[in-house]
Amino acid sequence: MHHIQTIEDVWAFLDSIPMFSSSGPKAMNLGLESIRGFLNHIGNPEKNFRSIHIAGTNGKGTTARMLETVYQSVGLKTGVFTSPHLLKYNERIRLNAQNISDEVLLSFFKQYATVLDEYKLTYFEISTALAFWVFSLEKVDLAIIEAGLGGRLDSTNVILPEVSIITSIGLDHQSILGETKEEIAAEKGGIIKQGIPVVVGNVEIEPCNVIESIAKEKGASFFKVDQISASQRVTLRLMEEVNYWNASVTLKVAQLLGKLYPVPERKAIEALEKLEGIPARFEKLAINLNWYFSGAHNAQAIQSTMDAIGKIQAPSKRVVVLSVLKDKIDNDILSAFQGFDQVYYFQQEGERAATLDDIAPFLDAKSISEKNVLQILNEFKSEVVIFTGSFYFYPVVTRWITKVNNEPPAQFILT
Repeated sequence: MHHIQTIEDVWAFLDSIPMFSSSGPKAMNLGLESIRGFLNHIGNPEKNFRSIHIAGTNGKGTTARMLETVYQSVGLKTGVFTSPHLLKYNERIRLNAQNISDEVLLSFFKQYATVLDEYKLTYFEISTALAFWVFSLEKVDLAIIEAGLGGRLDSTNVILPEVSIITSIGLDHQSILGETKEEIAAEKGGIIKQGIPVVVGNVEIEPCNVIESIAKEKGASFFKVDQISASQRVTLRLMEEVNYWNASVTLKVAQLLGKLYPVPERKAIEALEKLEGIPARFEKLAINLNWYFSGAHNAQAIQSTMDAIGKIQAPSKRVVVLSVLKDKIDNDILSAFQGFDQVYYFQQEGERAATLDDIAPFLDAKSISEKNVLQILNEFKSEVVIFTGSFYFYPVVTRWITKVNNEPPAQFILT
């Protein structure tokens, strides 16, 4: 039984629950019974706000941020739920583009800790329920909800959104979602609801056909966007070309919801063009250094990161500092880094973390650790350095940058 009185009690409670980042599939609950039971117990907050539901292999978080920016620009009260968090749990739930406060968090856990014990919710289910409770309590105009993993059995899939989005389909989490892009598309397509329109982004023909056939079955209008139409209308500050897919999806959604929430296209484009960067998505880590962080951790996302690195005009060496989880070790992912001048590998904590020995058959890398990191990074101040392989690597890297650069990362303004 958990008696929660302070925010420290909340962190202790959350820390006691296995997380997918360190424990993998055993931290999951594939099914909606528990979350439905708990939400019902607390008055079904998920029925009290309008929402947009986003699934996809890559681009979910960026698309959520783009939609938030667009709807903020016309004065709507927005809620955003994304995962994982990078530095602080509060980042998972945003109200009007600000992370939720410790006070709001504490009031939820004080009220429902005993009920949470009763329903034995997973870490992600608790986060989902908390987000729905906050959005209901705060009476948001529009909540932008990112699915965790897959879609069909994801705990976010209890909402009835105004529109569903599938940003992209790539190979990731195959042991859970299916071995082929078509099987993964069927899982992600599980968010499509009867008669609710669906917008699809960067998806190849075969998986796209799978999604379209689910939409037909459900009588849901189906819209496939392309990258070109956005790149002709919008000039993004974000470095990865793939973001034109996400911008295209965002503009289509704004158009589809135009009757409910009118946003003139010019206004939406202006909002997107102001977006300077999104933490951990090819984020420039320091104004004075050519150092970047990308949370890319599957072949599709890593290819996008490689393309962005190719655009950096710098005569210097290219260095990669890599950190991956065991289930991400395969030749498609690791071979992408063979063209770098130097490759370093950092082993994260937790049972899912891959070791240097695990990646050795695919990639020749030197070890970087807390012991030698400052010495190594100080040698690379004039080089292009990309830190990549996992979002969970982000807190480690931001700590290093602060030490090397004597100041936090450039965009490191997570309110």
